[in-house]
Amino acid sequence: MIVTSISVQNEILVIQSMIYFIAAAIPIYLAFIAKTKMDNSHGNNHFKRLTVVLASFVLMQGIYHVVNYFGYKVLAKGVLEPLSFSILILFGSFYIISRVSTKAETLRTK
Repeated sequence: MIVTSISVQNEILVIQSMIYFIAAAIPIYLAFIAKTKMDNSHGNNHFKRLTVVLASFVLMQGIYHVVNYFGYKVLAKGVLEPLSFSILILFGSFYIISRVSTKAETLRTK
């Protein structure tokens, strides 16, 4: 029974990591589009910055699950999990800064 449980857990880790890597394609694509097609001449690159940090977070989660699958629990839990959490905090900070600056810009134009 224990062998079956470990096998199922490993399968879940593989599936989770594949889903994270597939999900990372969306913000990576959006960052690429923001870089090539959006006008960033006025320093308004909030969207691009948010998508890059979001892609970093999703990729870090995928790497975390791959490392965990290969049995490096200390690396996964001790390094990658706090790093992933830090990237998520950075994403939230960039989002708040983006919202505040957009609202301030809207108030200035009125």
